Amino acid sequence: MRTATILTAGAISAASAGRINRADFRREDIIYKDVAIIGGGASGAHAAVRLRQDYNKSVVVVEREPILGGHVDTYVDKTTGRIHDYGLALYFPYLDSFDFFSRPEINVTLSPWFPAGGNEVRYIDFTSGQELTSTFQPPDESAGPIAVKKFHDLMTANGWDNMTQPGYWGLPAGKDIPADLLLPIGQFAKKHGIEAMLSTMYPSTGGGVGSRGNFEDILTLSIIKAFPTAWSKVFFGEVAMFSIDGGNQFLYDKISTLLGKDVLYNSQVVNSKRSNSGIELVVDSARLDDDEEQPGKSQKGKGKGKATKKLIIAKKLLLAIPPTRENLAPFDLTPAEKAHFSKPKYGRSHTAIAKHSKLPAGVQLRNLPLSATANPLSPFLQTPFVLSFTSLATNSPLFSLGSSGTNYAAFPPSEAKKVARKAIQTMVDAGTLPDLEGEEVEFVAWSDHGPGGFGVSAQELREGWMEDMYALQGKRSTWFTGNGIAADFTTMLWKFNDQMLDRIAEGL
Repeated sequence: MRTATILTAGAISAASAGRINRADFRREDIIYKDVAIIGGGASGAHAAVRLRQDYNKSVVVVEREPILGGHVDTYVDKTTGRIHDYGLALYFPYLDSFDFFSRPEINVTLSPWFPAGGNEVRYIDFTSGQELTSTFQPPDESAGPIAVKKFHDLMTANGWDNMTQPGYWGLPAGKDIPADLLLPIGQFAKKHGIEAMLSTMYPSTGGGVGSRGNFEDILTLSIIKAFPTAWSKVFFGEVAMFSIDGGNQFLYDKISTLLGKDVLYNSQVVNSKRSNSGIELVVDSARLDDDEEQPGKSQKGKGKGKATKKLIIAKKLLLAIPPTRENLAPFDLTPAEKAHFSKPKYGRSHTAIAKHSKLPAGVQLRNLPLSATANPLSPFLQTPFVLSFTSLATNSPLFSLGSSGTNYAAFPPSEAKKVARKAIQTMVDAGTLPDLEGEEVEFVAWSDHGPGGFGVSAQELREGWMEDMYALQGKRSTWFTGNGIAADFTTMLWKFNDQMLDRIAEGL
């Protein structure tokens, strides 16, 4: 089970207040590197490979989990041997980003993905448990892609795509941000006559995770982080999707093997000193016995080993974790940095594979409010919610689910599981599903996607929040990457890294 990189401010505040004394560390526990990377997800792992292999820079990756991969999770059904990617499921090409897969030291094989089909779809209001009437007609399947194509053309015609992907390097200063991009997405769609795209955007963005309310009220600039122009091409057939043969975690197995002991697993920063001349990090890490290998995905579930503290001394720091207040607390923020990072508000999402013999195999139970009967173009839910329960095979009791919550701190896995169980029980109580006969839902695999969404207000953006964010790049030897400040797709995050790595390597 993967958990997100979320710390509590109280747990680290005392450690962060201390000074760093090199004499407190054994010689073998002091690590000297060119770049220290915090987080081994898509952005951190990619940056580590490129810095080491292409720039000839020494790196160390500090990863809180016993595995690399971030939002990537693959489950292998022990009964059938079938592989299920239930975190990040698919990749789409963006510029030359697919070149990374074919690097000699990576060399994974991609296969085109096609919808499996076969599942009957039942539309049910999970809050009441009632199934939408037989007269309910979902939106015309062609209407959404047509509207998405109009959205794509509008973005490119105005140059808004270049302002917002793969990151926001090209976004104008706050006062000059195009007014349309600061409209709520519902108003944006209505203004441009493309309301039909909203019901397509909604499930694709996880129901607008981080919306803190109505999906239609999310800022357009926020939504296009999760639904950028490059991704929209998938919906009208210009771009295909691919999966990795052997499961998407296979890529990170390869990276884990390549990086070897340059990754500190089960580790987190508890104290730091950052300056324009370099950084020092105190890391709580797991020290394995000498005869044990560093853990990787093939060793999932392995014990954490013996706790030890390490000191990393590096020329540059790359933060590849969500820039929440809690995550950044150990990094000796200045008062201005604290004020800056206190403004965003994030939601939280989870994906999982669950098991129950009484749930209908070969069926997708899709959560739609009863109001969608009158307006099928507005199938929007109030958080927290489960978007759907989807059977993985007609001969299997396994099903996948995805859930979203309003406030990331208030929606840990325990709460998400309660929401999922409650939804199922509500459908049973309404007679929509058969009696569970006392059988508990078993969550056989869980992926916590942590802080998500983009919770900066229009006013804060006009006042320069985004330009201030990008102005922090390189200050105090620190750089930021990841889906907190860039488009939320692996191949686009890799291109964001490509734009940044020349800057990081400069002067090393």
